[in-house]
Amino acid sequence: MAQELDTHSPRYDLHRLVVLMILAGAFTSAIGISISVWAEYQHIGTEVFFRRADYLGDYIHSPLAYIYNLSLIIAGSCILLSMYGLFRLKLGYYSHYIAIAGFWVGMSIILIGVFPINYLDEHRIVSTSFLMGTFVLYLLTISLRLNHKGLCSTPLFIISVLGFISATGLIYQLDWQTLDFTPCLHGQGEFCWVSLNMWFQTNITMFWCVVLAFTVRKLSNENYTPDM
Repeated sequence: MAQELDTHSPRYDLHRLVVLMILAGAFTSAIGISISVWAEYQHIGTEVFFRRADYLGDYIHSPLAYIYNLSLIIAGSCILLSMYGLFRLKLGYYSHYIAIAGFWVGMSIILIGVFPINYLDEHRIVSTSFLMGTFVLYLLTISLRLNHKGLCSTPLFIISVLGFISATGLIYQLDWQTLDFTPCLHGQGEFCWVSLNMWFQTNITMFWCVVLAFTVRKLSNENYTPDM
């Protein structure tokens, strides 16, 4: 039977850092996005859900773009700190890879907040970086489940599979010459599948972070040590 983790040890502090920073990042991004969506909803109604999520950061047309962009910067910073803690936990080489990919995603989120869609060329680059980062992150998490089941809970695996499918779809739809997607035809009343998939990817990333936090918390309670 594993011994209880010492709550005064540096290892416990790292567990706590990972959990708190991930939850803080997910909470901050959820609040920022919700406020921005609500403000946009007052102007265009339900059409806001059929527009790309990154348009919420448009300083010209989005009423509370500054809140949206600031929330991304804060959330990305929290993810960077949490991935640093995850890397230092040394749960195995796969967790190191996930921490590095998570660091990539966190930095991309910060840069999306710094370079919203008003800075079109820069925004395309950092958005593509975020997309590829999440793709790699989900792929590594799925591989972790197959190789070290004890480190990847079933909910984390399921969310990773959904995120991987979503990211794959977006990569397929991306125009690699412009690093952008084909504009949606909102005026013709058509569903914009790219926008819906981007919204799904945004939400699944937040859920992935939350589930990862609870998975790390569970591992800390069990004082898990990988067999490596």
